[in-house]
Amino acid sequence: MERKISKEQVRNIRKMIVELRTNPGGLWVREIARRCGIHMETARRIIERHPNIFKEYADFTAYRINLKIIALADKKIDENNYLKVIGRRGVSKE
Repeated sequence: MERKISKEQVRNIRKMIVELRTNPGGLWVREIARRCGIHMETARRIIERHPNIFKEYADFTAYRINLKIIALADKKIDENNYLKVIGRRGVSKE
């Protein structure tokens, strides 16, 4: 059974979407967390829980290091319409 999302998680998702919209090429999980003021594991859990909002892809650096970059799964997702993707029924009232 799917757990409901707290208001704090909704705020964190919104912050992450805003950051990724200003960086369409994507960011590392650690950088997303730093810019949003949340813990890195919190950001990672949100990304894993919402693959319909966030996508992960590999980027190879000049030194052939594989880095996982996070971007928005759909360019149409923004801070105003993301609740439609999550589904309002999934948001708790706490």
